[in-house]
Amino acid sequence: MKTVSIDIETVLDEEAAERCGFVPGDEFAPFPLHRIVCASALSVIRSAHGEQYYALESFSRGAMSERGIVMAVEAAVDDANVVLTYNGYRFDLSVLLARAMVHEVHVPRLIDLQNRSRVGKHVDLLNQLKRDAAPVSLAQLCAPFAIPVKPDPSATVAELAAREDWLALEEYCETDVVSCWLASLFWNKVHEPGFARAAWRDFASWAAQHAVEYPSLAAFATVPEPPQQSYPTRGLDDFDF
Repeated sequence: MKTVSIDIETVLDEEAAERCGFVPGDEFAPFPLHRIVCASALSVIRSAHGEQYYALESFSRGAMSERGIVMAVEAAVDDANVVLTYNGYRFDLSVLLARAMVHEVHVPRLIDLQNRSRVGKHVDLLNQLKRDAAPVSLAQLCAPFAIPVKPDPSATVAELAAREDWLALEEYCETDVVSCWLASLFWNKVHEPGFARAAWRDFASWAAQHAVEYPSLAAFATVPEPPQQSYPTRGLDDFDF
């Protein structure tokens, strides 16, 4: 069983925005007006015996073209049983497909993942959870479990891309894919108490070993313990029956 969690970071496609008269401001640009500057993919392979294996990859404009990033993401999800995103239907996959069309790249797997009728192939965690509640941010979803999330950057994605700080962008993106995967375990394994934290402990060992190569992993190398509830000691005589 292979699960791949993906995320992208984008900047405004200024030429496209100018063609349609979109003026940048506080409003978030519609998905067709974005260019991809970075993408990350966390692969989690669970064996039939319950063992887990991990791989983390990032693709940024520091090493390849935008066309190359789209092709790399297509390759990363090609053999996945499940692809995990957060707001992937409305943004990540939509942008990836739009940029694939711009660069004339064949991406059959990404096209398949955007097909909502293929239940189970693509799990958009935001789309899954908002059926029963108002939409929340990934940070809000992670907060009850103390899952680390990407910090508010001292610079915007556009500023980081402008000064070509690709390592900072990659760390930013990598944190999202790990956070999303861990959050999915807690929210989707509610019928298996303890499963998510046990999986995190296994991942933490791997993260600690690879934190030099991927500094973003350091935050995930420690697993917080569940809160300890203390209850007042009261005798039966203290209750009214």
